[in-house]
Amino acid sequence: MIPAIHIDGLKKSYGEVRALKGVSLDIDEGELFGIIGPDGAGKTTLFRLLTTLILPDEGSATVDGLDIIRNYKEIRCRVGYMPGRFSLYPDLSVKENMNFFANIFGTSIEENYDLVAPIYRQIEKFGDRRAGNLSGGMKQKLALCCAMIHRPSVLFLDEPTTGVDVVSRAEFWDMLSDLKKAGITIMVSTPYMDEAARCDRIAFMNEGDILEICPPHDDLENYFIGLIQKSDG
Repeated sequence: MIPAIHIDGLKKSYGEVRALKGVSLDIDEGELFGIIGPDGAGKTTLFRLLTTLILPDEGSATVDGLDIIRNYKEIRCRVGYMPGRFSLYPDLSVKENMNFFANIFGTSIEENYDLVAPIYRQIEKFGDRRAGNLSGGMKQKLALCCAMIHRPSVLFLDEPTTGVDVVSRAEFWDMLSDLKKAGITIMVSTPYMDEAARCDRIAFMNEGDILEICPPHDDLENYFIGLIQKSDG
């Protein structure tokens, strides 16, 4: 069975900074896979490579069976990407943002409403409100809807709940669980150990390397700290 995401020795440097030092991993179809790591670990670089926004220096990767270099156009049609910073148009309304992203992919809100409905219903009553005037939790829900409106097979979420209140974070992860049940492969980075515990597997990253991949277990925070100390020693 071909993995939904296959990564083999990806390397990326920015000048003398080695953001990725040779990352390799496989993520199964329909898996909710978490990435944990401190700032500067290489998480965002990895996401940007897999969503074809930047090119690797070395190594290779496939997403949904497609090569990130040769098949970048096809990949962009099949994946949803939610970067860490709010990236929608703050001067457009909720509905205008949704329509804009749907039109980019040649679809409509109505065509894929069944997929985003559990999320979109929570913000639909604010349809005429500018996105920039939404609360943090509502912004993230809108961003997730926009990333899903074309029904992607793989979803990339780079620290999607950073700065969001605890209740909204829990609601957001409930939504991810529902999307996983729909068969969507999800790769998500998070700084929160309670969120990582809801993943099927977790990769611990530090300074451009994956230290370990394992299922969630008790006391993840101290376990991760121990891995970093061991790698530094």
